[in-house]
Amino acid sequence: MSEAKATSDATPFDEAAFDADFDAAASRCQQLTHAEARQFVEKGYVVAKAAFSPASAGAVREQAWAELEAGHGVKRHRPDSWNRSAGFGPRAYFRTRGSGARFQLKVDAPRAFESQAELVGGKERLRDGDELAWSDAAIANLGVAGDRSWQPPHPRQRGWHKDGWHFRHFLNSPEQGLLAVPLFSDILPRSGGTFIATDSIRPVAQLLAAHPEGIHADSVQGGGYLIPGLIEQCSRFEELTGAAGDLAILHPYMLHRVCPNPSPRPRFIANVAVVLREPMRFDRPPDEPCSLVELTVLRALGINRLDYQATRPKQAVVPGPFRNEDQAARQRALLAQEMRAMASRGVVTPSWGQALGYMSNRAEKP
Repeated sequence: MSEAKATSDATPFDEAAFDADFDAAASRCQQLTHAEARQFVEKGYVVAKAAFSPASAGAVREQAWAELEAGHGVKRHRPDSWNRSAGFGPRAYFRTRGSGARFQLKVDAPRAFESQAELVGGKERLRDGDELAWSDAAIANLGVAGDRSWQPPHPRQRGWHKDGWHFRHFLNSPEQGLLAVPLFSDILPRSGGTFIATDSIRPVAQLLAAHPEGIHADSVQGGGYLIPGLIEQCSRFEELTGAAGDLAILHPYMLHRVCPNPSPRPRFIANVAVVLREPMRFDRPPDEPCSLVELTVLRALGINRLDYQATRPKQAVVPGPFRNEDQAARQRALLAQEMRAMASRGVVTPSWGQALGYMSNRAEKP
C-alpha cells in the first residue's frame, strides 16, 4: 500500500519540547506512574494492575458461564462442550450479553476509573464523566486444548483491525478515546490473549492525518481493505496477559486481533470504548496540556503541534452485523466509492491481503 504522509506547517519535531509536554501530562497522573505513562506514549498501551476487584471479575465470569450454558449448551466443567462456533471468530469464542448489571467505576473500581481519566487528560474530558461504567457482559475465549498449535502474532494473519465499527474515522474522533480491556480471568501466555501491534499507532495516525475527509468504518474492521497495508508496516507484536482485575488500556489506533486459545484455560475479557466529551485536539495552548492519548498521536506523526481540521462532519454508522438490507446496500456503495478513490491516490491493498480474507481495492488501481 502506497501511503501519503501527514503534512503540516509545523516546525521539525522538537524532542525536548515533546518531553516537556509529556512531563506536564504525566505530572497530573496519580494512578499511573511516570514509567507507565511513558510506556503508553511509546507503545500505545499500559496494563493497570489490580484496577478492579477479583470479586467483580468473578461475578462477571459466573454470569458468563450461566449464559453460555443457557444459550449455547457450554458447560464449565465439560471442556468437550466448549468446541462450538458462535458464527464469528475462532471456535470456542463467544460474546455474552450480561444481566444488565452495571459497575460504576468511580465507586466500584476507582483505580480503573482514574487510570482511564488520566490518559485522556482528566475526567472532564470524558463524555460520561463520573458515570463511566461497565456491564457484566464478557468476551469468552474458552480454549480447545490440542486443537491447534499456537502461532505467534505476525502481519499476515486474518482479523487484524482497528476498533470502531460504528463511526466514520477521523484523526480526532471522540467516539473512541481509548480501548479499555478489563481482564475478568487470569490470562497466561499462549492462552488466548489478544494480539496487539505496538508500533501500529504511527501508520494509523499517518493514514488518518492524510485523509481529513475521514475513512469508512468498514475499511479498518476485520476484513477491511486498508488493514493489510497498515499491519504490514508493523513489526512489534505482543499478546495481552495479566491477572483477573487488571485493566489493559489501549490507544484507540491500536491494531489488534483475536488469538485462538489452544490451552485448557478459559479467558474472559471485555472490550469497552471510552468516549470523549469533545474531539481530540493537537494544538492545545501551554496552559491546557495535551492528553497522553493526544501526545501519542503527535509523537507518531513526528510533530509537536497540529492544527487538524476534519473536512467532513462526524458520522455515525450502523455496525455491519446490525444493518438492514437497505443500510447494508448503502454502506457497500459508499465503501466501494472510497476504495476507488483511495486506489486513484495510490492507497492500494497489498497483493497478499485478499488471500487472507481482507477486502481489496487492487482492481481499482489505475
